[in-house]
Amino acid sequence: MIMIFSSCSAKKNDHTQINPSGPLATPSYYLEDKHSILALERTRESIFRNEAAMVGSRKTYAYDLYVRTGRAYNAVNSEYYGEIKKALVEKRGIEWFFLSGGFGIIHALEEAWNYQATFNCSIAYQEGIPYTANIWKTLLPQLCDSAISRLSPDWVYVFGSRDYTRFIKETNVWDENDNIKIIESTGSAGTIWLSKKLAELMYSFFNYELPKFNGSYKKFTKQNALSKGSL
Repeated sequence: MIMIFSSCSAKKNDHTQINPSGPLATPSYYLEDKHSILALERTRESIFRNEAAMVGSRKTYAYDLYVRTGRAYNAVNSEYYGEIKKALVEKRGIEWFFLSGGFGIIHALEEAWNYQATFNCSIAYQEGIPYTANIWKTLLPQLCDSAISRLSPDWVYVFGSRDYTRFIKETNVWDENDNIKIIESTGSAGTIWLSKKLAELMYSFFNYELPKFNGSYKKFTKQNALSKGSL
């Protein structure tokens, strides 16, 4: 089984309703420790109480909230959206989590809603939305460690800018486990670059070519200057 951590997105889509008969993940699915679950829930609540977070009322899967609209998911959304969602629902070899300024960590099939919060200080100031990196800085690496430990994936893949990957770099698993890869973007074209890398991973996953993908990337791969502007 593979586990993916990827970033939330500024644009969100809360129009896809959750199937009442479908699965619904909760923090107790991926966190064993009751103290950790409570800390996650309380931190989320404190952020969403802030009026600047502009919390919406419609509920959808976190997968749909981000993947249907986020620029880093353009290729995945157009090529693999339904296939990924079916694999998630049927628990066929993939667990997907999003690192989020509002939710902290959230499972793809967990209930989510529209909001605005960010790990980036400049964006928070420019947009007038909550800056939450300092709120999550101690707790989020612990929660990621806990989720990885409980679900015990064969491989972990992390996609995002440094604002997001920093939390994984502070986990124990990053130091102790070689079966984890971080693919980190930089610059304004980073979402386009990440979109292609995510689509490449999903192609490899569905076509049983993960060894080829793993061989193409080091434990840490950073978008270089030559690829920043590439489409």
